[in-house]
Amino acid sequence: MLARRLAPLFLPFALVASPIGSRTFAAEEHARAPVSPAEAPSRMKVPPGFKVTLFAAEPDVVQPIAFTIDPKGRLWVVENTSYPIWLGGPKGKDRILIFEDGDGDGRFDRRTVFYDRGTNFTGVELGFGGVWVCATPNLLFFPDKDGDDRPDSEPAVVLDGWDVKAEHNMFNALKWGPDGWLWGCNGIMSNSNVGKPGTPDDRRTKMNCGVWRYHPTRQAFEVVAHGTTNPWGLDFDARGEAFITNCVIPHLFHVAPGAHFQRMYGQDMNPNSYGLMQTCADHLHWAGGNWTESREGKGHERHDAAGGGHAHVGAMIYQGDNWPDAYRGALLTFNLHGHRANHDRLERSGSGYVARHEKDFLLVDDSWFRGLELKYGPDGAVYFTDWTDRGECHDTDADNAHRENGRIYKLSYGDIKPAKVDLAAMDDERLAWMVLHKNEWYVRTSRRLLQERAAAGADMTKARHVLAAVLTAQPEMSQRLRALWALYAIGGIDDRGLEAHFNFPADDLRGWAVRLRVDREPPSGEGLAKLVAMIRAERSPSVLLSLASAMQRIPVAERWAMAEAFAAAKIDPADPMLPLMIWYGLEPLAAEDPGRALAIAARCGLPLHRNYLARRAVSADPEKALPRLLDAASDASDEARRDLLAGAIEALRGRKHVARPGNWPAAFAKLAASHDPEVVERTLLLGLDLEDPRALSVLRKTATDAASPADLRARALSVLVERRVPGLEADLLPMLDDPSVRARAIRALAAYNDPATPRAILDRYASLPEPEREDAVSTLAGRPAWALALLDAVEQKRIPRRDVTTTIARQLLAMNDAKVKDRLAAAWGTIRSTAGEKASLIPRYKEVLASDKYPAADPSRGRLVFNRTCHQCHRLFDSGGDVGPELTGSDRANPDYILENVLDPSASVAREYKLTNVATTDGRIVAGIIRAQDDKSLTIQTANERIVLPREDVEDVKTTDVSMMPEGQLERFTPEEIRDLFAYLASRVQVAPAKAEKN
Repeated sequence: MLARRLAPLFLPFALVASPIGSRTFAAEEHARAPVSPAEAPSRMKVPPGFKVTLFAAEPDVVQPIAFTIDPKGRLWVVENTSYPIWLGGPKGKDRILIFEDGDGDGRFDRRTVFYDRGTNFTGVELGFGGVWVCATPNLLFFPDKDGDDRPDSEPAVVLDGWDVKAEHNMFNALKWGPDGWLWGCNGIMSNSNVGKPGTPDDRRTKMNCGVWRYHPTRQAFEVVAHGTTNPWGLDFDARGEAFITNCVIPHLFHVAPGAHFQRMYGQDMNPNSYGLMQTCADHLHWAGGNWTESREGKGHERHDAAGGGHAHVGAMIYQGDNWPDAYRGALLTFNLHGHRANHDRLERSGSGYVARHEKDFLLVDDSWFRGLELKYGPDGAVYFTDWTDRGECHDTDADNAHRENGRIYKLSYGDIKPAKVDLAAMDDERLAWMVLHKNEWYVRTSRRLLQERAAAGADMTKARHVLAAVLTAQPEMSQRLRALWALYAIGGIDDRGLEAHFNFPADDLRGWAVRLRVDREPPSGEGLAKLVAMIRAERSPSVLLSLASAMQRIPVAERWAMAEAFAAAKIDPADPMLPLMIWYGLEPLAAEDPGRALAIAARCGLPLHRNYLARRAVSADPEKALPRLLDAASDASDEARRDLLAGAIEALRGRKHVARPGNWPAAFAKLAASHDPEVVERTLLLGLDLEDPRALSVLRKTATDAASPADLRARALSVLVERRVPGLEADLLPMLDDPSVRARAIRALAAYNDPATPRAILDRYASLPEPEREDAVSTLAGRPAWALALLDAVEQKRIPRRDVTTTIARQLLAMNDAKVKDRLAAAWGTIRSTAGEKASLIPRYKEVLASDKYPAADPSRGRLVFNRTCHQCHRLFDSGGDVGPELTGSDRANPDYILENVLDPSASVAREYKLTNVATTDGRIVAGIIRAQDDKSLTIQTANERIVLPREDVEDVKTTDVSMMPEGQLERFTPEEIRDLFAYLASRVQVAPAKAEKN
């Protein structure tokens, strides 16, 4: 996370300073300069017994974006002054500095410039005779074999292909893992294609947001996990489990190798992952709503109480020996907007963890504080860096970049003794015994040194003996794990030695034995058989997670036995990671052999696996998979049938003219005779996809039968419309007079190019309730001929001008039809309002809100206004749609905030809410937000429904820079309605709607 001064985008709020224990955004936010380095520690609040001291500051260090600690306890710090003008800017400004505290007084007394001609530096780590540096687009290695603190040559490019256009989402967070690989993170905007220099594109590894690793001697690169947003913090706990901290979406993820995590936007790198893992945290560090609402000056009290904001930088799981034992294992991460360090407690849960929120560890009374990284060193104290700037990472205003600042602090507990160390001078045996040290810094540094020596060909006999003794005899499990990792790093344990631990009593050792066994190369034959046997016997969720992760490293053709074993395993369906991790390993099997995969699906104990296997198999090869699926479903229980049929139906969404299998008549008869109504309904839906006239007849009859339950009719109508059943418009037009299905019928007519539609809708427009009027306008705005009828009605005042929103107007312009454009200008007008004009409306509406000439505002009446206009797209409290951001945690009590967003919704629109216009081959324009897409279909969320369009029906897709939220919303309300709506939005609790229209 790179911080830069952010130009004000919003009107100023009245901010009041408060005590440090409860402040985040105070009047001091407008300070013109940071607190001085000498004063800064006194402005930091930490728990009793702790103290913060200044280690280094400007001008000795500026913009410290990353650091690491060498075997002597010295800090190697990367300065980044090239941001934010990486593209086309001057090169060679970033530096690598070495800071040493020779007298142990907690402040550096010697500084060495290792390198001063760098560009785009964002991460640093030491090892294997040199310095590793993230320098987008390259991973660099500066050789320094003689250790004289000067590069032996210019750096070598180890890997390239990271995206230089990613702005603030570049790769970062270098750290050696317990597996002996160099780990790092990458952001969502960094669409990278990584490989050794000169590697052809088709042999590189694609990734954007996620976690990666590189092996220093095997020269192998791979993605560990995909997903999140912009992870900028990585550390490992005592069990060797990785955790990353993140921005915007939830802040913390347990990184099991092979995971696919939730994302801020866009699809997973594997479009067939279907389900994505969620955060391990049970809380947010901000009050919810749209992520932009936790920026400085916005809703500060609520966000402050929750933890400060959405942006997290750096991660440290404390395992040093200076802090009290109560903090051992505590995860700390900096909160950029909150000017603090958040504290989470990690608890084992199922196959993974749950993170609980603890009291914030560090609070900084300086609006310029931007903590970036924190690490404990040889004396157990923690060093942390401060970027010392304004704003946040999104700002690319180079003229306002404060490159002259930067600090490094030291956070210790009680009286601390200086640690004079030089681990590199120790012999192998002493380094091996370091696995018993309480301070993990010694453990990790020693392991890396031993790994380097082994890679250089040194005789590791003595070290191996020590580590083997610890592994077999030491009672403390964390120390045995350390010994196992170090043995593996030096080549001191072979495959058979690892397999010998498959039956070890301790689940952590079993799990790591599995992970390391598949790390070098996938086992086959006897080794693979042992993994299969382990799955069948294993009861520990965490070990099963390691086995599921391992399955992804086995060649697809050799995974079948593991898949069979997992199908029979006892898995908790509620476990947040294990069912999905197993699925990620199963997924390619369904494409390789759909029939065999479906046989496994029928025997699976988990609904998720049955559903996803069926979906993937049918998606991969409907012709081969459907007959096998029907056979399996016919012989299965109703519970399994529901999942198998649901998977098949989802696979066929957006497809046309799927061949009907030969066994369909028999299967249809058997499945349709089920006593389970869900099985019957899904059988009919599948029949509709297969163009079975019996299924079509039943569903059509249900949709048109006024005596059928309204919800059943609506579902039948929805599936008929989604499949674009020919001739359905003849059934839809009469439904315009049936209130129970009229809204759905109005929306459905948009899919059919029937010349009778415009008149039928317009003749009834005056009698439609407001939500259905919105549906009507949306439908009429879908085709040029209908749009002309709509605009004629506007000109004739049959439709109020205000009912045609700016979003609809833009949709009409997207038709690129000269007649529609001219009629829009004549009947409705043009879109000309500027940001300034919109902002000028704020005082007018604030006067309405403050006036005493209207009745007192009533939140219950305001809920009725909300339900009519906002409820369809926004969730508030316990109900609402998911088209736009949730409002429950937003700064909705602030009238300025609401007015800014309602009057000018496109002033700052997140990517995931930008309006897209889709043109179909039959002349329709569909305007909305793209929710999902693959090579078969495109799913678009409009203001009133979610539409699946077959790819073959899509002619053009254009994404705009405007919000889907229409402008001019408040023009539709009376002053009384505006006051009521704002009163409801400001309510702290849900209120009942007024009795007149209670719903």
